Order: sequence, then C-alpha cells, then structure tokens
Amino acid sequence: MNEQVIDSRQMDEAVHKAMLADFCVSCHVDNPEVSGQTQYGTPFITSYKASVHGQALYAGNEDAPTCINCHDSHSVGRATDLESSVSRGRIVSQCAKCHPDAAEDYLHSIHAEVLAKGYADAPVCTDCHGEHGILKHTDPESPVAAMNLAEQVCGECHGSVKLAQRYGLEEDRLSTFEQSYHGLATRGGAVEAVNCASCHAYHDVRTCEDPESWVHPDNLAETCGHCHEGANERFAVGKMHVTLDTASEDPVIYWISTIYIWGIFIIVGGMLLHNGMDFLHKICLKAKQHWGREVPENKPLPHRLYLRMTVNERLQHGALVISFVVLVLTGFMLRYPEAWWVVGLRNMNDHIFELRSLVHRIAAVVMCLSGAWHLGYITLTKAGRIVFHDILPRWKDVSDMKHVLLYNMGLRASKPLFGRFSYMEKIEYWALLWGSLVMSLTGFLLWFENTTIGLLTKLGFDISRTVHFYEAILATLAIIAWHFYFVIFNPDVYPMNLAWLTGRMTEEEMAEEHPLELERLKKLNKESCLQDISDRTAKN
Repeated sequence: MNEQVIDSRQMDEAVHKAMLADFCVSCHVDNPEVSGQTQYGTPFITSYKASVHGQALYAGNEDAPTCINCHDSHSVGRATDLESSVSRGRIVSQCAKCHPDAAEDYLHSIHAEVLAKGYADAPVCTDCHGEHGILKHTDPESPVAAMNLAEQVCGECHGSVKLAQRYGLEEDRLSTFEQSYHGLATRGGAVEAVNCASCHAYHDVRTCEDPESWVHPDNLAETCGHCHEGANERFAVGKMHVTLDTASEDPVIYWISTIYIWGIFIIVGGMLLHNGMDFLHKICLKAKQHWGREVPENKPLPHRLYLRMTVNERLQHGALVISFVVLVLTGFMLRYPEAWWVVGLRNMNDHIFELRSLVHRIAAVVMCLSGAWHLGYITLTKAGRIVFHDILPRWKDVSDMKHVLLYNMGLRASKPLFGRFSYMEKIEYWALLWGSLVMSLTGFLLWFENTTIGLLTKLGFDISRTVHFYEAILATLAIIAWHFYFVIFNPDVYPMNLAWLTGRMTEEEMAEEHPLELERLKKLNKESCLQDISDRTAKN
C-alpha cells in the first residue's frame, strides 16, 4: 500500500499541530495496549479536544498548545517522574511558556513557597485548572468559574480536615465562606458572584501577614473597595471568616447566636407546650361531649354576629400577612439556596437570585409602611386608641395565664374569663411590634451594607446579619406555633377563625373566647336601645 508522504514544512502550522494531536490520540485511545495504561481512562485523553486549548487549535490558532508542548516530542515521561516535563515541580514552568504573567504571580504566592520547600500537596496550575480538559474561567463547567471556585478548587484543600490537621490550616474556611452572604449569593446563583479569589487573588495568593497580600489588614479597605464603593478601614474591623461555633473565635457573634438558639428553644418550646396542653384539654372536652358524658348547657345560638375587626384593621393585617410571607420565603431562599423549592425556581429562571433580592426589599418596604400605618391608626384615630388601650398588658393577664395552666392540668374547675383581648393575643401583639422593629432596623443596616460596615465595622455588620437571621427564625416559628394554633388549629375555632376576613365573630365564639367582651357589648347594645327608646318617646 502506497502512502503519501506529507511535508510538514509546507503545511499550515495549526493544521500540522492538530494532526499531531490526533496522532497521539490514535495510540492513547485506539490502541488497547497503550490506552489500558492510561491512569484516568480514555476520556481523560479525549477531553483535550473540548478544552480551551483544543478548541483554539482546531479553530486554526497555531499558538494553541498541543500534546508535545507540554509532554515534549521525544523525552516523554510520566507525571510521577521527577525529570518529566509534566512533573509537579515543572508544571508551572511549562504553563509559563504561554502564560508568563500568571506564572510570575504564582511564583510570589504562598503556594509556590511551600511547593519549593518540598510539600507535595502544594497546588500547582493543573490542580486548579485541570490537565487536559482545561476550560475557560467563564465556562460554567470549569472548576475555576466564579460559581465553582470556592467548592471545587479552594475548598478541596481549605475544606479538608486531613490537610488542615497535617499542615495546621484552618479547616472551616470553606464552610464559613459558604455561610457568609458572599457564599450564599454564590450558591444561590447570583450573576455577579464573589469567591475566594475576589479577596485572596487568583494566582498571587499570600498569607494575611504578607504586606503585599490583598487580605493584609492594611490592604483590606482597598480589596473590599473593589466591590463596595467607598469602603474604609472600618470594613476590616471584625473577622472575615465568621464562625458561630467557638466562643474564642468570635465571642460576640457566638454569644448572640447561642442566646438566640436557646431563646428560640425556650420560647417556641414553651409555646408548643402551652398550646399542646390546651389542645389536648379541648380535644378531651369534645370527646366527652361526643360520648355523652358532658353536654354543654345553655350555650348561646350562633345567630348573632359581633364586630371583631374593622375594615381598616383587616387591611392592616392583610398587608402585614402578605409582606411577612414574602419576606420569609425570599429571606430563606438566600440562607438555604440548595433547598428543593429554591433549586426548582432557579431552574425556571437564571436571574431568580436578583429577582429574589428585589422582591425581598419591596416586601420589606411594604411591611415598614404597614407598621407606620398601624402607628398612625393607634395614635390618630379614636378606634385605634381604644384598641391600643385594650391591648395594653395588665396584671390580670398574669393571673389569667396561671389560671389557664392550672385549668389545662385539671387543677381548676373553670378557665378565666377574657375581655376583648386575652393574654395570648397581647403576647403576640407585643412580640410582633418588637420583632418588626428589630427586623426593620437590622434589615435596613443589611440593605445599605457599605454605609453600615463603614460606620459600624465588619463586626457590626455580622452582628446585624446574625440578629436578622435568628429573629426571622424566631418570628416564623412563633407564628406557626402560636398564631396558627389560635386562629386555625384550636378546636374551639377549627377550621378557622374568620374574623381576619369577615371582621366578625358569632355569639357562640364570643362566649367561648371573649365572654367579658360579649357581656360588655350586650350591655352597651342594651343601653343604646334604651336610649333610642327614650329619644323616640321624648320626640313623640
């Protein structure tokens, strides 16, 4: 068989190099004796063609590297061979042929420093970028893409317990980044993602003690200023990698989170215990009635309706409910970006993270406006001032709470009689005011983070973020454990107290929940009727 001899000197350089790459592949993939010795399998070899180097070469770029540029033409050696051109000690010099600036930056880094000392675990170019299947940093599949860098590159070493113990590194660098706003935004799919390299640099990574390091205390303001316009020295006050687990690391944040965790456990646990006892007691009463052991006597018929909430009050409640639900959903989308429903929304829209941020802020404004609306209502209107007067805490509320607990434990024959607002409603109202104030204040500080960090330091920002998060958990759980019980799951009102929709309660519901208020309204109606009769008599 005659073969045509091709003179490579008369061939286009890019075509010639592409043919050489194909020739290498023909052995390392198609020849079983050779392909069987490939440590990572044939896909490792063929991935070159789809890499940024392969795509450039096959597109006609004669400067694109091919197999011989890294492995040499004749003295090809294994990567484990110290004399090989692709050994760990020579990788950087190989890459420097095409990427001199990046290599120069790397040679000043802490990674190059420890590599020169003989530490085999020190990263080189291929540890971050890959070997054959190198992709552009803008490719979402690339390990050095902004969305992947922290977890797939830096986290491989700085999130490794084994390496942390071997070299005395901080093993929580990845986890603390992922829990930060930057990490949450990255995991949530933010288009402009901040990652490890945004602060520590890409190739010239140095320790924080190095005066040339981006994260040296003297340089942090400038580093933060890359994203946070107007960043000053106060941005550097406080730890960058905040951990909630150790008091010695971040005592302020640790104790705030610890107090909140215990507070949530005690408060919500107390609510669940209180309502669980109340629910069980009422279930037992209904069961006795169904079994004929206890038949209620002289219960009023539910034919008369009494006004419970005015239209103004219902609109305030509606605005609060809608804004609160939206804030909870969009807030937890940031904190838990891997939740199944968040992932589903992200799959539907690539810009869901930015939309989440906008919707969250709009809901926050609506909630603040509803708070201002309520403040005006209770101060500027007669009806509002009466509501505020009636919902003020009184000593009777303390005794009512004690009597309810004794009643639910079977130590009292009857429960106390409530007026317009029971102690349960008063607790919820004042907790709502406090929570709204705290969430509004901390939310405002988080919204304008540049100003906040500039005035209150990074530590002040972290305190606001911690309080905002745990207050949100406390508020959400309290609504579920307390409010939902009394308006939905309470056997006396199940399936729902409709006063928030209709504004009214039946006479039977009033007699059960607010007997003193029912008595007052009946007396008021009676006096009104007598006055009306008197006026008509005088007129006649």
